Amino acid sequence: MMRLLPTLCLLALTPSVALGACNADNVLRALQRYSAQASPFCSTYTQPPPNQPLPTYVSQYPASRVSSGCSCLITTTPTPTISSTPTPTPTVDSCKSDRILNGNFEEIVNYEPAYWNFPGEVRNPNDPGAYTVATGAGSNNNELASFYIYNNNTRTFSGQTTSITQNTKPFCGYSTTYKLTYTSSITINGGQYMGVTCSVDISLGSQVLVHIGPPSGDPPPFTRETRSTTFTTGASGSQTFRVAFSCTAPSGSYQIDDISIVGV
Repeated sequence: MMRLLPTLCLLALTPSVALGACNADNVLRALQRYSAQASPFCSTYTQPPPNQPLPTYVSQYPASRVSSGCSCLITTTPTPTISSTPTPTPTVDSCKSDRILNGNFEEIVNYEPAYWNFPGEVRNPNDPGAYTVATGAGSNNNELASFYIYNNNTRTFSGQTTSITQNTKPFCGYSTTYKLTYTSSITINGGQYMGVTCSVDISLGSQVLVHIGPPSGDPPPFTRETRSTTFTTGASGSQTFRVAFSCTAPSGSYQIDDISIVGV
């Protein structure tokens, strides 16, 4: 019996070592987004042997981060309870969860952010075309991507709008209040003259949620900051979410990240 004790102790410790600490980061978001596939995967997942492929939705992350994300997913999954009384109908409205897909621009497909639509191609951070995905660790050490929208009037007509759109998750179809949250900043080049500036309009369908710039909009966020606004909509089904950027200055750029629309 004494010779078995070390083996039993080792087996008891192995799962906690393999799964690691729980860090709620972008890997966890990806696992939660594909929870139907991720739950059975994480329930048996330990550190994989070399060359064993990870699921496509987390294949861009190191195995150690996937292990940590699995730990979070497993520990935050509630254990079903058995009750002798009828279970009441859930009152939580699923339509109030985040309606934006890939709002942090970290899910990349063919070098472009998934679920987002834009005319033209996405450029690398060193080539400021109309659209640029800038990758790298941000101030929170979890941020892998930000989206930059460029508008250069030396190549386009003055005031031309550059925009990105996506078809959101479905809305409830009755009057519901939501909170739009996003992080953004604006850079204006050659805007030192009177009446020369850049503007941003964020809309859902035909409803303008945010206007930044003249004549009566909010002042531009010249440094990176998080903003939010609440709005009410009776929209039904998927809606077109749009971020439009235009300049009368010679050129400018608008950085946006961490977009969400959540019911309140």
